[in-house]
Formats: sequence, structure tokens, C-alpha cells
Amino acid sequence: MRIALVVHQYLPEHVGGTEVYTHSLAEALTRQGHSVTVFFPDAAVNDDSQETIDAHMAWRAPASPPFGPLGPLGQFWRTFRNPETERSYRRMLAQIDPEIVHVQHVQNTSVRLLALSGARAVFLTLHDYWYRCAQGQLDYVDHSVCQGPSGACAECARARSSRPLPVALRPAIALPMAYRNAYITWMLTFVERFIAPSHHVRDQYVRWGMDAGRITVLPNGVDLERLRSHGAGISEPSAGITFGYLGALAPSKGVQTLVDAFQEMPSKARLRLIGDEEAFPAYVRELRERARSGVSFCGPVPSNRVGDALRSIDCLIVPSLVSETYSMVVDEAHAMGVPVVASRIGALTRIRDGIDGRLFDPGNVTELRRILRELASQPDLCRRYASALPRVPDVNEQAEKLGALYAESVAARKTVGRA
Repeated sequence: MRIALVVHQYLPEHVGGTEVYTHSLAEALTRQGHSVTVFFPDAAVNDDSQETIDAHMAWRAPASPPFGPLGPLGQFWRTFRNPETERSYRRMLAQIDPEIVHVQHVQNTSVRLLALSGARAVFLTLHDYWYRCAQGQLDYVDHSVCQGPSGACAECARARSSRPLPVALRPAIALPMAYRNAYITWMLTFVERFIAPSHHVRDQYVRWGMDAGRITVLPNGVDLERLRSHGAGISEPSAGITFGYLGALAPSKGVQTLVDAFQEMPSKARLRLIGDEEAFPAYVRELRERARSGVSFCGPVPSNRVGDALRSIDCLIVPSLVSETYSMVVDEAHAMGVPVVASRIGALTRIRDGIDGRLFDPGNVTELRRILRELASQPDLCRRYASALPRVPDVNEQAEKLGALYAESVAARKTVGRA
């Protein structure tokens, strides 16, 4: 089949869970004989650009700049509509003529691509809450958990604005926010099947009114071959216990909770923070100021070195403050035999507390510190948790399941066409 995967940004310039997963899925589908094109916007190109990335094709689409004559309103508009990207998408459809369009994300791309796909089968993976939450993570400015679209959306948008906005503008902000949510809801009617990586995210969208019969729960697959290929240059765990964090050094990820909890650890304990330090420089400076002896800032790693990074630690800590929809890094750690200590929130609760890892209340420094001290003083605990880790879903197996869903959809369309 001819398959188009649509994503909001892509490797190698952007390395995140959705981008890495999209690449892994594209490669797995290609290995199974499908013709795969990944479509994504790139503000650095002025015209359509096609290239081969590993075994699949990539289509870079020009994107209108976020700012323009409309200023902040134009920036907000570009988060869910981008006419230049839409025109490129039409050209891609005409040239590639995919039978299946599987959308991974359209934030800052254009949600209208769903409607522009025409009579083709459209799948959409719910990687986060963006289709009901403009900033995607269901948290307020203070990172407390939000329950979904409400009258508070306007205040949240005002507080998060890159430019100071007076409280008096809140009613004016509410109108475009309401329009955005209504427009996206309309565009979602063009989706044939939604893929939820966890029951948690499925249940959340159903609670917001989405038809449960249109949602298939299918955990994201991990590229085990990529993950387990051995590189060089990253050291093995040191004597004592080595804890690690792998991901965005962002406030919503709760890294400060981990840094504070690590204080007063035994001298042989180590903490490695592995992630990009440039996205939130002020936050990283604060983390460095709070960090004590034994904490190392290791910088980011490319997607093909994640396995090596996980080999360098004994236990992964995922201290998120927001309700994760899946968290690929948990499966990646499990695939490498590394147990996980995580916040008791969202899809992270799939970790079985006291069996294959540990859970603690989000933001609870005292509780996390107690768990870290327990693991540092009883090294056999990590080995015990590692022996009970669940089987990790392989991206090749997931690609086969998706391929069957794609084929079923294409066949149904052909049957309707003959009727």
C-alpha cells in the first residue's frame, strides 16, 4: 500500500517521542513492503523538498511563518492552520496518491489536512491532548492538572502568552479559543479511526465525547534493533547506584522534583540528566543551581544512542507533573532491562508499584527521596524489579497490526465503490 505519515516535525532536526516513533513506524512499514512517505512542515525550505531518510521517503513542506501582520493572533492561528503547508499537502496527495493517511500530529502544521485528504482512509494517533487542549499537556501554568476544555482555557492562554497581556483581554481571548476547539472538533469528523497508545488516553477522549467505537488501543511499538545496537562513548553505571533521567529538561517534566529529591543521597549514588539544555535555558540554569554533588548534565543523545544512554544507568526516573498519554521512554528502558520509578499519573501508572518499578505522587520530593534512598541502600531491589519487567511491544509487530487495519479500510472502500 501507499502510506503517508503526517507529523508536525521530524528527524534529524527534532528528536522527541513522536518524531522517533514516526521514524520507527515508517521504517517498519517499509520493511513490510509498503511505500511510505513522511510529510512534515519545515520553515527552512521555500518549496517542496523530497529526500530519502533511511529506507523511506520524506516530503518537507514549506510553512508560513508564525508571525505576520496579525501578530499574536496570527501566531495562534498558525498553531492549527497553515495555508502554505496545506497547498504543499495537496501537491503531495496528487503526486504520491496515498491510499492511507496516518496522522501522527498536526500541531503547527494544519488540522485541515484531515479534510483535505478527501476519500482516502484517515487514521490519527492520539499522542497527546492537543485536539482538546491548545498546549497539549492538560496542565495549568503552575503545572497542576487540568480536566479538559473549560472557561479556564482563555486564562491559561493569556498567562502563557509570550507577550504580557492584561487580564481585561481574557474575554477577547476566549472567542478565538472557542473557535479553535470547534474547528478541530469538526476536522476530527474526517478521521476514520483513532489509535490510542494507552487505555488512559482512550478513556480521556471518550470522556470528552469521542465515539469509543472509533478508537483502537494499540501501544506504540519500540524499534528494538535500533535500541539494542551498541555504540561507544557513554560510560557504564558507576560503583554504587546510578539513577538517570532521559527526556526534555522542561518544567512540566518535573526534573526539579528529581534534583531536589536527590539531595542527601549516599556519596556513591549518581544522577545523570540526559536531555536538551537549550529549549528551556532559564529552567536548566535553575536546575544547575539546585544540583548537588553527584548530579551530571549529560546533554541530549540522538535517537540511535538512546540504548547506550540507558545502558549507563541502573534505574530510570520519570518525574512528570503532567498526565502522560504513554511515555515511550518507559518502554525503551524496559527493553534495555532498566526498571523505572515514575509519577503516579496518567499512563505512567502502567508501572506496577513494588513489582517492576516504583510510583510516587507527582511533585512529592519527600516520597521520591525516600524511594531513591531505599534503592541506593538495597541494590538488589533494582535487579528484582528488572527481573519482572513486562514484554515491550515491538514496532514491527505494531506495524503488522496497523497494516491489517489499513488493508481492512482500503478493502471496505473498494467494496463500497463496487456496490
